[in-house]
Amino acid sequence: MSTGTLAPLPAAFETTRDALHRLAVYVISPAQRLANGEIILRATPGGFSTFPYDGHVVGVDGTELVVDGARTPIGSLSAAAAAVGIAPDLGQQEQFDVPPHGDPDAPLAVEPEASRALGTWYAFATDVLEAQRAEAEEGDDTTIVRIWPEHFDAAIDMGDGDAGRRATCGASPGDRHHAEPYLYASPWAGRIDGFFDDPGFRGAARTYSQLAAAADPRAAAIEFLAEARDRVRNHV
Repeated sequence: MSTGTLAPLPAAFETTRDALHRLAVYVISPAQRLANGEIILRATPGGFSTFPYDGHVVGVDGTELVVDGARTPIGSLSAAAAAVGIAPDLGQQEQFDVPPHGDPDAPLAVEPEASRALGTWYAFATDVLEAQRAEAEEGDDTTIVRIWPEHFDAAIDMGDGDAGRRATCGASPGDRHHAEPYLYASPWAGRIDGFFDDPGFRGAARTYSQLAAAADPRAAAIEFLAEARDRVRNHV
């Protein structure tokens, strides 16, 4: 899914990301949760979607809401919820890292190029996290790559938790820690050594700008995650 390159982010990336975060939290994830209790999402061409549930898939492709293959322009939270047959789940606003729902009848500010850039980031993230999963060892109990609607990050958990050698590795599209997208690795045991030196959380990060400046952004991302993994594995 990944091109292996990271183009400059469009000017409207942040506002589009926040609008799509609201759509994910208040409509798309709840549509799945009400059916089977699951909240996790996944990267799909052009954006993200639910995993298949009861024969249904709801997601985003660019500026379109896609419901079981039927496409409509993304409008308001209320309109999107009506398209999937639910009411906007505004109670989700109480969760940690969830953006305010705002006016559910107001149009969501989703710019085409910025939405595609978000989809590209999730594709890039899924690609490098799958490379990390491919290096799992017996006992790592590695999860699938999943996008969590609350944080809007794609992530995996990997490692021996009983031995204190487990970590979450993932890719945020930007949040209170870093305004731009970034890769991260966060040991469950905390700051186990100086590699995990991010000032905002107990882990390490590589920002979009840092990765984009590399000769091979994909290789740089995989190297970063591998370094974090090996440090966690060797932690005593």
